[in-house]
Amino acid sequence: MSALHNTAHPSVGLERPPSRLPVLDDFNALCCLLVIMIHVMSLGITDADPTSWQGAVVFVPWLLSRCAVPGFLFSGGMKMGLELARDTLSPYGPYILRRAKKVYFPYLFWTLFYYLCFLPIGYVRGSLAELGNYLWFGSLSAQFYYVLVVMQLYLLRPLWRQLVRRVGWLAGCAGALVVMLAALWLQGAAARALPWFAPYQGKLFITYLFYWVAGLYAGYLRPERPAPARRLWAILGSGLVVLTYLGLCYLEFSAGVVFFNLELMKPLSNLLSIYLLMELCAALKNCGPLLRRFLNWLYQASLFVFFVHCLVLTYATAILQKLGVHSLSLLLIGRLVAAYLGSFLLYWLWNRLRQTIHPR
Repeated sequence: MSALHNTAHPSVGLERPPSRLPVLDDFNALCCLLVIMIHVMSLGITDADPTSWQGAVVFVPWLLSRCAVPGFLFSGGMKMGLELARDTLSPYGPYILRRAKKVYFPYLFWTLFYYLCFLPIGYVRGSLAELGNYLWFGSLSAQFYYVLVVMQLYLLRPLWRQLVRRVGWLAGCAGALVVMLAALWLQGAAARALPWFAPYQGKLFITYLFYWVAGLYAGYLRPERPAPARRLWAILGSGLVVLTYLGLCYLEFSAGVVFFNLELMKPLSNLLSIYLLMELCAALKNCGPLLRRFLNWLYQASLFVFFVHCLVLTYATAILQKLGVHSLSLLLIGRLVAAYLGSFLLYWLWNRLRQTIHPR
């Protein structure tokens, strides 16, 4: 991290930063897999006995996967930081339009598609007012709120440009962390005091500000990777902190043992988890051709799978329960298979259909 001086200017000699880093494609693909795990295990978190082995099997992967959304935001911030470091910046209007075409317009389509799919099974009432509410708040499916958050961050590109140019990375990240922690507390208080604010809780960009800003500076300054020996110690130290956080959270989950407010440790654990994932992706950079093709395909499928997997989970769970499957273990296994195999199979079918309609 020696290249991260307390300055708001890119490192000397890097006149033309890349517009993207291929390692981020692998990172986003892995984060997509982790998001799926969060939603697969959510049923177990609410239904499993916290003191049982089943509770542990559910809780550990669920908690470890929760770095995925901070990871997505860090990666998004890093991509914007790379762009802000370039000599020329694309015009604001076309930039926002590209972002909307990439994530927001698909979000609108998928919200409508989910709504139509939920009508036959009685999950929604069937009214324009209800649909409009779901579109505005991103609450029809668990992953949709992320699109609203990231669009807010895209819209604030002029602010991020001024931040990285005028404020050093240490002050910028520290300020973002303070704002984020304050926002987490204030949003909870506001939701309790003002019922109309409750649907907005957790859907404002300041709730995740630290991860985005850290990514911004990482992309803008592009710190050099440590030497192999230092990198090994960094990996071991990061792993120890993440495992410590996991252990403390599990004690709180299973036995109600509370040492301190673990929300204060959560940003550090998430950031170090992101670092470990980045190191894994860097190690995969020179992998064999077969694995490289698979990772590239995984990345290409990730956005479609991100949107569709909760629909697959909802229908798979409903079908299993209708067939008389009520064992939590069997339900979780069925959800796991459906979410991963089913979602990627749907992408494969959709991609084949698209290639048939629009051959290259």
